[in-house]
Amino acid sequence: MNGKYLSALLFLAVSALSTLTLLVEAVLQLYGKSICATEGCKVVAQVTRFGDLTMVLLGLGTIALITVLAAQEMRSVSARSERVINFLLVASLAGEGFFVGYQLFRLDAVCVFCLGVFGIFVVLGGLRILSGQREVIAGFGALFAVLSLFYLILPAGGTALPRDAKYILFTSADCKYCSEIRKELDEKKIDVRYVAIKEHAATLKNLGIEHVPTLMVNGPQEKIFLTGTGAIRRHLLTCEQAQPAPQKKQASPAAPRPGKTRATAVPGAGTLAPLSPGGASNLIFSPLPDTGICKEDIKCD
Repeated sequence: MNGKYLSALLFLAVSALSTLTLLVEAVLQLYGKSICATEGCKVVAQVTRFGDLTMVLLGLGTIALITVLAAQEMRSVSARSERVINFLLVASLAGEGFFVGYQLFRLDAVCVFCLGVFGIFVVLGGLRILSGQREVIAGFGALFAVLSLFYLILPAGGTALPRDAKYILFTSADCKYCSEIRKELDEKKIDVRYVAIKEHAATLKNLGIEHVPTLMVNGPQEKIFLTGTGAIRRHLLTCEQAQPAPQKKQASPAAPRPGKTRATAVPGAGTLAPLSPGGASNLIFSPLPDTGICKEDIKCD
């Protein structure tokens, strides 16, 4: 058994096992589970446009096709099959360079399962070269080129949030609830900075925020995110109730009249509602159900 045949046999075995692994991952994804349970996998899944399952199916289809062609090539050598396999490997290695580079130098989070798929294509490419298919070297060249470009080019800083604003409202042009709450805030003459959510979509998505309107309460020591018109209205109402009523100066304390009580201002009450994490009565940490929200990238009139 020569080295070229052994490389081709190992290539078929690795591609077949890889197809089975990706198939298992695709089935798990359908039930809301995954082989990868690390936080990095969750972060990477959030930045995919059509969901993590789409990327798994793309990899599954590619490796499954490579496996079928490799099996046919073991029975009878075909120049067409060789070209298709080599093309798929070159394209896959270039694509993996993008995926891995984006995770390492943009997200600063690594998906372990994605690295596993990356390793599969590297091994398949190496075995292909050992079997005499030198065209696959171009795939490794593309891989290193894309990784190098990601490393050399710094990520865009994006638009910075206004640090001096007490309230920041993230809105979308297609959200009717954003217009409603914005009108109410203007009528109450509350100083709010309005920001389009698309300018900070990636940051907010990493925080689990994908709906508008979302109000950020930018306190000096607390940052609160309130999503939905109901949650925003309840917070503003709590703030209004927490503000001390203006009191007139009196020459001497007078006894309260019978049947009436005197309101006592709460010391330290301000424009921000006091927080009590874990308290069931706090509407911020135990919000009521709210339907006044729109999906970030879906139009709702």
